Amino acid sequence: MHSQASSVEKYTDERARPRRGGVSAGGAMTALQRTAGNAAVTAMVRHGRHDHGAGCSSGGCGGSPAVQRAKDWKLGSTSTELASVKAAHPGDPLVDTLHHIIPKSLFQPFLALLSPAQVTQISTDLAPLAPAAFASPSVDKALKNLPANFRVGPRPENRTDDPGSGLDVNTDATGSTTPRSAQLENAYNYMAAAISAGAVTQTDFDSQFLAPVIDACTLHGAAIDIDPARATWIPDPVPGKYHKP
Repeated sequence: MHSQASSVEKYTDERARPRRGGVSAGGAMTALQRTAGNAAVTAMVRHGRHDHGAGCSSGGCGGSPAVQRAKDWKLGSTSTELASVKAAHPGDPLVDTLHHIIPKSLFQPFLALLSPAQVTQISTDLAPLAPAAFASPSVDKALKNLPANFRVGPRPENRTDDPGSGLDVNTDATGSTTPRSAQLENAYNYMAAAISAGAVTQTDFDSQFLAPVIDACTLHGAAIDIDPARATWIPDPVPGKYHKP
């Protein structure tokens, strides 16, 4: 197994290394994700990314089809932080619900492809960067509580751009993907392709999953820090509805 301490160097080296004889393994995975991957992964991740709000029912959120969602993903530290942030912004519809950038339902099928050593590597490399999340002995639950992967926003029924169980990047006021979300998008693309292919190589795991997530966590910082200023929303003509720039 490759050294756990060198994920970022591997990520840099992999991107800089000249390619010979066609497409790299990572490129092949990305190409697969562009073709069959999206539909296959969407079917796997029908469990949603966000919490249900008061407007959600058995018929779905805001008229969307009903989606089953895991109810036990939050750690106490996550729930406490969200409650504190909401208390500091009473009645603010834009500071209401946690949304995951990488959908939380993607982690379990991805982890199922990994070796025990790779699962341990995730904990070893990410725990110092997200200690509250990795207080959980479950790596799946820790990843679902990764603070860098949160964005705060309105309830799904109050969004006109809710992506369901898809990627939900954070954007700035100009509509550009933020650096943190750009790294998480890289990891998401690899995870989706790996799930579709049913295979993970150590090199791609290091460079295309672990290193981007390390970068995102480093950009976010070690505190939970559910920061409403990191999410920008624009009112829609329909009262009480919002979308990203």
